[in-house]
Amino acid sequence: WLDESIVQDITPKLLGEWPNTYTYTKALSEYLIQQEKGNLNIAIIRPSIVGASWHEPFPGWIDNFNGTSGIFIAAGKGILRTVIANNEAVADMIPVDVAINLTLAAGWYTAVHRPKNLLVYNCTTGGINPFFWGEMGQYVMSTFKRNPLEQAFRTPNAHMTSSYLINQYWITVSHKAPAIL
Repeated sequence: WLDESIVQDITPKLLGEWPNTYTYTKALSEYLIQQEKGNLNIAIIRPSIVGASWHEPFPGWIDNFNGTSGIFIAAGKGILRTVIANNEAVADMIPVDVAINLTLAAGWYTAVHRPKNLLVYNCTTGGINPFFWGEMGQYVMSTFKRNPLEQAFRTPNAHMTSSYLINQYWITVSHKAPAIL
């Protein structure tokens, strides 16, 4: 209901030191839970980027194409040919079954031990076992070249770059030109 210019003006003030609205609203939610939990025993699970399963129900299982899963599938089908990303940034992905298992374990622990303080679990791997976006891109492309997806549009060959100009070049060459042709 607010005018877009007002939203743009107040957003930086609201965010403060938070890097984006996503992390800000997560922090607001956690604060609200802390304030309103009363006598309830509560645990918060903070998974990083949730990806395909590690083991359960079987390796690689996903039930949707949201987030990185959708990007990987689009690259594997040959539809997505360029992605702008920092190749040196940590791709902190956690398998969905690991996040679910932590949720179940934290729920059990909280119910049995009834801790007085709110428990917060960070479900991440980047600090212990970092895997970088550049490595992820190479791994994903090599996997799809060895094990092609059915009904691929064209051979997988996505380029990851942090350069806006290089990304625009690949968009023009690999997306727009074929679309026009």
